[in-house]
Amino acid sequence: MDLLDKCRVVGAADDARALGLYPYYPGSQGPAGRGQVLLDGAEVCMLGSSDYRALSSNPQIVAAAQDALALYGTSATGPRHQSGNLELHEELEADLAGFFGFEAALVFSTGYMANLGVVSCLVGRDDMIVVDERAHASLVDGARLASANGAGVLSYQHCSPDALSEALATAPGRPALVVTDALFADSGRAAPVAQLVEVCARFGATLLVDESHGVGLLGRGRGLVHQSGMAGQVPLMTVSFGTSLASQGGAVLSDARTIDYLRHHCRPQLYSAGLSPAETAAAHASLREIRRHAERVPDALAAAERLRAALEVMGFDVEESLGPIIPVRFASEQAMLSAQRLLLDHGIYANAVLATAGAGHRLRIVCTDAHTPEALDAVIAVFGQLREALIPPRRQPA
Repeated sequence: MDLLDKCRVVGAADDARALGLYPYYPGSQGPAGRGQVLLDGAEVCMLGSSDYRALSSNPQIVAAAQDALALYGTSATGPRHQSGNLELHEELEADLAGFFGFEAALVFSTGYMANLGVVSCLVGRDDMIVVDERAHASLVDGARLASANGAGVLSYQHCSPDALSEALATAPGRPALVVTDALFADSGRAAPVAQLVEVCARFGATLLVDESHGVGLLGRGRGLVHQSGMAGQVPLMTVSFGTSLASQGGAVLSDARTIDYLRHHCRPQLYSAGLSPAETAAAHASLREIRRHAERVPDALAAAERLRAALEVMGFDVEESLGPIIPVRFASEQAMLSAQRLLLDHGIYANAVLATAGAGHRLRIVCTDAHTPEALDAVIAVFGQLREALIPPRRQPA
């Protein structure tokens, strides 16, 4: 049997294409930072972007990237431990550590590699890793790499401190890393950080929180850990620059000795080119902008609260969430894909999310700072106009 035969089996993507409902890889012809974007030639309201603070087209951020491009060129030119370590990287690391309250930080070329690297590097043969069952793929893949090196791997029920306690009790005394997202990207659900900290302290486990979707939004821009009053109680934190920091890349934050260990032992760090000058400068400029306005509640949160309330009143099945992400559930994959296509035909783009780990089929609707009250009025009007076509009869209010 040919290895590539599996690629020729008809799958879900083919079925969606046959129905004219394929929702992925839309062709964008411009930035989404102003809340509108050209997709496949049509202007739509972008309700699927993770550019939460709408900084990707901010003139100051763009200028910072252009200045770095002119000074350093297009590439870091190699791995950071060899030729690719820039002053820009070290300046960003120092400011990340200071802003989030850690001793040190280490910048990676992608957020995915930050999670993959820290988990697979720190968890060894005699250790175990306990992962939230709906953790981001990069955390799960880090656990898989650790497992290949002999580590024990367990998962615990989504956002359940009791389930985490039961999992840790299976191997008392064994060094353990517990990993979770802060805000889960698909659903916007918030991890119970304070309770997880308490469980980890009771069992002597180390907690890693991925703050990628809380940064810039919660806790005066510092994320859910800070908002939960747990600053200084979480020894490992990761962030992606692809959300509120309006760039590419990611970082891990911890104490200085842990970061130094990762600098010299983490394979995704050692064997990847350093983050490009333009992307590093854009992330740093975005961090400065977030810090400058840290006392102001982001517009994205107010926009999401208003849109969430309007959808609930209309009878949509809106799942509980925190922050800018509004998950709307549908009974079947086809119902969700049909809703996504109908909204797109009426000028609204939302992310299609297929069911995983026991979660239902969702549209992932995301608000950003770019969504003005006038833009939301138009969005709410479209949902109201399409309500009967979008909501199954059993969900319609009497």
